[in-house]
Amino acid sequence: MIGGINNAASQIANIYNQGNSDLANTLVKIASGKKFQTAGEDLISFSRANNLSNQISGYGEVEQKLTSAKTATTAAVDVGSKVYENLSKLKETAEKYAATTDPTEKAEYEAEFNSLRDTITTALDNANVDGKNIADGTYTNKVNMDPEGTGQLTVTLDTGADSTVIAAFDIAATSAAAIDTEIKNSLTYLSDAKSYNNILENQISLNETIVNSKEAVMSLITDIDEAAEMSKMLDQNVRQEAAMSMLSQANMSRQVVMKLYGNLFQE
Repeated sequence: MIGGINNAASQIANIYNQGNSDLANTLVKIASGKKFQTAGEDLISFSRANNLSNQISGYGEVEQKLTSAKTATTAAVDVGSKVYENLSKLKETAEKYAATTDPTEKAEYEAEFNSLRDTITTALDNANVDGKNIADGTYTNKVNMDPEGTGQLTVTLDTGADSTVIAAFDIAATSAAAIDTEIKNSLTYLSDAKSYNNILENQISLNETIVNSKEAVMSLITDIDEAAEMSKMLDQNVRQEAAMSMLSQANMSRQVVMKLYGNLFQE
């Protein structure tokens, strides 16, 4: 009889201990938001999640380089727009100068011409991004479109308007054709910068879509169903309380039997 009671109590104690372990594991999952913590818990899912994490990290590095290149092309669009706008004004001012004989007006147009010329050359000479001039024809940047490097884009910004040539412009001596040449060069530069900028912007957007997709898949693999885990925790709590109650009853029964045996031997 006593052996039977001891065996039952031992089984109930094992059930209780296992329940404690299961409840602790559920609480860890709820606290972390993850289905598993180590490879030992779910090797296949862990490997898949780790692979996705590496891919996401790779696309993160790609995005950084794409963003860096886009910083340069955005600046190039800004510089190109300002140079083109001011060169157009420069030409208009030169035409007004040539069309008048009034000394006062000529002086005013010459001052405006010189101011525009200096503004343009300053913009071109100071068009720097990360220490590189983006307007003198030396800027080039090769960026990967994906982590494997299977797709690459080489961003090359050719010389737009020539700062040295423009610096030598003189309203009384510079021909309209010379100014037109620099306007044409600035338009070509601006067009190229806009094209690269649009390509990079679209690629960054595509990159973000890919990352979001992979993150969603990884979430399905690694993230817990919080409602399901909470329900499991409540169920485990109820089972623990039941096991505790049965364990207490088994202990009480064992004490009663021992007392009966003790009384019997005393007689």
